[in-house]
Amino acid sequence: MCDVNVFILNNGVEEKILENVDLIEEVAEGMHLVNIFGEERTLKARMVHYNNSEKRMVFQPV
Repeated sequence: MCDVNVFILNNGVEEKILENVDLIEEVAEGMHLVNIFGEERTLKARMVHYNNSEKRMVFQPV
């Protein structure tokens, strides 16, 4: 599986936002995330780091 765990970087600390994310798309409100269980989140953030081998994606609020 290629599902990733998404984190947001706040004051230098990474906080896990959503696990097993399968879909990430840019929308007017920011980045829309959907995981394999149908859970959804929309973040006002930009991606700063993605590591496929660790299955981690890090966003920073804008």
